Amino acid sequence: MKRFVPVLTVGLLALTACSDDATSSTPTSSPSTSADDTAAPTTDGSADTTAPAAPSTSADASGDPAFEPAACFPAIGITDGVDVRCGTVTVPQGGTGTTDVSLFVTVVGTADPATAESVLFHLPGGPGASAESYAPILASTYLPLAEAIGRPIVFVDQRGTGRSTPFLECPDPSETAACVDAWEADGIDPLAFTTARAADDIVTVADALGAGRVDLWGASYGSRLALETVRRHGDRVRSLAIESVDTAASPLDDAVDVRAALLRAGEECAADPACAAVVPDLVTTVDATAAAVDTDPFITAFGQIDGAAFVGTIGELMQWARGVSYVPTYVAAVRDRDVAATQAVQLAVSQAPFPGGQFSEAMFQLVNCTDLAPFDPVATIDALDLADTDLLGRLRAESGRASLGDACVDWPVNPDAPTEPVTSDVPALVIAGSIDSNTPLENAELAAATLSSSTLVSFPSTGHFPAHQGGNPCALTILAAFVTDPTAEVDTSCVPAPSTVATLPAPGEATLATTAMPTIGIAADVPQGWLSLDGTTYATAGAALRIQLVPGGVDDVVAGLAQQFGIDPTTAVEETIAGAPWTTLEADVDGSATTVLLTQADTFVLLVLVATEDGTDPASIAVPVVESIMPL
Repeated sequence: MKRFVPVLTVGLLALTACSDDATSSTPTSSPSTSADDTAAPTTDGSADTTAPAAPSTSADASGDPAFEPAACFPAIGITDGVDVRCGTVTVPQGGTGTTDVSLFVTVVGTADPATAESVLFHLPGGPGASAESYAPILASTYLPLAEAIGRPIVFVDQRGTGRSTPFLECPDPSETAACVDAWEADGIDPLAFTTARAADDIVTVADALGAGRVDLWGASYGSRLALETVRRHGDRVRSLAIESVDTAASPLDDAVDVRAALLRAGEECAADPACAAVVPDLVTTVDATAAAVDTDPFITAFGQIDGAAFVGTIGELMQWARGVSYVPTYVAAVRDRDVAATQAVQLAVSQAPFPGGQFSEAMFQLVNCTDLAPFDPVATIDALDLADTDLLGRLRAESGRASLGDACVDWPVNPDAPTEPVTSDVPALVIAGSIDSNTPLENAELAAATLSSSTLVSFPSTGHFPAHQGGNPCALTILAAFVTDPTAEVDTSCVPAPSTVATLPAPGEATLATTAMPTIGIAADVPQGWLSLDGTTYATAGAALRIQLVPGGVDDVVAGLAQQFGIDPTTAVEETIAGAPWTTLEADVDGSATTVLLTQADTFVLLVLVATEDGTDPASIAVPVVESIMPL
């Protein structure tokens, strides 16, 4: 299985390639340094308790914004028009642009925005993500939250991305100038697609929905957008919740902050006897192991493990709320040159969920370049004091120089972009993962320092997205209570103790327990202690489990397995398991014993695959998993 499990799992994902058309015509626009992103009305961010009168929701001669209903994107467990409503709001582009912008809006929950006490806007990360990124968890996370707080949750696909139009594309990132020239030909000004303009759009959409006061919940880049909305429209904001905080200037210190996050991980590990037994001194071991594999790398199914690959995976694990406890496991595996254990962690990382829908890479680069340009990012990063042994920090600095230096040369610069931190007395909840390497705890502390009515809640042994990634019900409980009453004292009694190390049980020792899989609409018994970031792929040293929905019919999927992996389709056996018809394939692929079970589920095939290399019968795991499957 040293090759098979990762290759087979990744190969199966190819069968599920979305038929969703994520393409649109390439908009065009010219660079302009005269667009005034500060033209919107500004406030001091104070918390005005008087709700403004709800504006009209229909367009009239005055040009009031209007919400025009539209079909929603598909989402498991969601009924369009009942649980969720979608539509568009047209706004002026601004700047030197000559066309309007159509914002795609998604309203989750049954409450009416026009009559609810307030409306909760969730601002996704990126920049470049959209509401469709959250389609797999709308039913499991956002709909229950909306009903619990008695308010609709509204997503706005930020101008330039998602289903909003125009969708900004730059197919070749090395040809930025050509993209800007092409946008100009279509009457689009890049400096009209900034964080400040997006903040103004939030208020315009609220007006179109007939909403008065707004609650803001921003995650990662969404927290930067939420803070900018408070800066520009604080009189409309009832409450502010930000998690995995990303301020305009915070990426410039990431190379230092990621080391601080690793040091916190080391402190938590040292305080836990189980973790200390695996890696007695986490940070020293990371530095020593990085130097060792840089000199003498080894190979896994995912390629060469050298110093950069080793610390790169550590950085990725620390980005995920559920990945932090894998860090000591991974460090020990690479230290011991344990290929099977190393691959188990690499497999979990390879399946880490990435925003779906139409993610605009061009918006990601454009917004970051324009937001950070006033801070002279390359000079700031070059001035950081990084130890020679701090390979993780030095790689993060190198990445920052590349993404904010040469990559920004041909993007237009907005000289009026704000550089001061947001100061406000709006009630604020600041949520952080103590070991987040993407948006470190220091970012949250920086933002909270100028929010006079803020409460900072740090979750130990937690990485990026403590609340909305779904692995932390405590964070969602705190968020719901805060939005319901932003002036009440925040109850943090549910914040768990550190959970610092994951173990890798042998495949034959698998103990199953029921786990919800909202991304595919089922619950099933899965092996406890096996590593997973996406909630459907599980791995331990010497074995892997994959559960997924594949478009098409059973015969099509069997043919695909035969073509990709040489599994003989004539060995397929039809049987009944738990009262349902299943097709079973058993094979030896690259030395791994493999069981694949498939059943038709409407227009999809539900597939359960287990592969082992230690002599454990994969069917002894796969069949109990199948017997336990139930719809959510």
